[in-house]
Amino acid sequence: MNTIKIVKIAFRNLLRNSRRTLITILVSSSGFAALAIVAGYMDFTFYGLKEMTICSGFTASGGTGHIQVFKHDALVKEEQYTLQYGIDGYKDLQSQIESVPGVSFSMPRIEFNGLISNGDKSVSFLGLGVDPVKEAALTNYWNSLERIQAKMDDTAYKNLQKNGSSGVLLGQNMAKALNAVPGSNLMLMSTTIDGAVNVVDVTVAGIMKSSMKSIDEHYLVTQIETVQNLLQTEKISKIVVVVDKTDHTSTILPMILKKINNDRRYTITPWEKLAEYYHSIRDVYNIIFSFTGIIVVAIVFLSCTNTMLMATMERIREIGTLKAVGVSDKWISLMFLLEGFFIGCASIVLGILLKFLFAGIINNINIKMPPPPGMSATYFLKIYSAYDYLPWIALLILVSTTFSGMLTLFKIRKLSIVNSLTHV
Repeated sequence: MNTIKIVKIAFRNLLRNSRRTLITILVSSSGFAALAIVAGYMDFTFYGLKEMTICSGFTASGGTGHIQVFKHDALVKEEQYTLQYGIDGYKDLQSQIESVPGVSFSMPRIEFNGLISNGDKSVSFLGLGVDPVKEAALTNYWNSLERIQAKMDDTAYKNLQKNGSSGVLLGQNMAKALNAVPGSNLMLMSTTIDGAVNVVDVTVAGIMKSSMKSIDEHYLVTQIETVQNLLQTEKISKIVVVVDKTDHTSTILPMILKKINNDRRYTITPWEKLAEYYHSIRDVYNIIFSFTGIIVVAIVFLSCTNTMLMATMERIREIGTLKAVGVSDKWISLMFLLEGFFIGCASIVLGILLKFLFAGIINNINIKMPPPPGMSATYFLKIYSAYDYLPWIALLILVSTTFSGMLTLFKIRKLSIVNSLTHV
């Protein structure tokens, strides 16, 4: 007995009961397709969350960009007054950063807080001072992503630019609380770096709707110059860096570090360390998807095990005959393992076809998904190709079908030649 003969016999054995073999292959291929579709949904979810974090964010501090530059002391010391450890001379620093290959652009931001009033009512806010031209460029970066179909509108930032230093953008719920509409005149109040109270008049340039309801109640965006005038400072909180491609972040970060941080005054942080919401959602989804995968693999394994055990019981006399002519238990066991292996191979081929078939159907019928927890925006379900996951799913299915015959090995070893040949 040699390997080639065993392979031929194993292949012919699958055709002996073609209906049962076909059912087993359908179950296994459905398991492969289910795992592949889940992987495609994971890829869609994580990619969208990642780029959403970078471009618009899930906090009042806006999108994280790919990299953020802070004054080192701002992260390790408690400020005695606003922007005590802010970045001064930031325009020269921006020029150095933008000279690094792979950096698309950089933009300054100031995080501040205070009160906004319409004269009759005052509301606390979490404000963000921005360069509207650069913020619009970050929106355009999102719109340039090939895998993202939902586009962002940069009209609000264009309106902010048109209104000059007196313009302000309000969150939808804040505007409602203040009865404010575009063109309304309001007052911003905050404390300067000297501790004095300062007030500036602003005009509502637009209303913004955030992806998270809680942010809309306190979200305010205005130009850098307005905030610097309000706080009586020339400093900024941080510089946000946008690179040409998210995957290049880890390569470009050390280049920026080398360029600007010779005196170790700055801390340079990638977006991953700033994305708490992204990591929390990813961890939850990983648990859900892992649990789903375990269930699917268990179903595939039990289905194939049932097929192998039934095949063993039906072929006891055949096993006895093989033993009688001198075929060892090792070769007989290998024959059953090969049958499981062939079922796995056929399942993978059919599973790939089913995956792309159902993924295409899902992607074209535009299933609207409800907003994730804490968010207000709906989205259309898409299944990405997830090619990186497919080899691992194929290996998982192949191992499950191949070693589903392990229980038959114990049965084969217990069978004696005499009992096998007389079995009815």
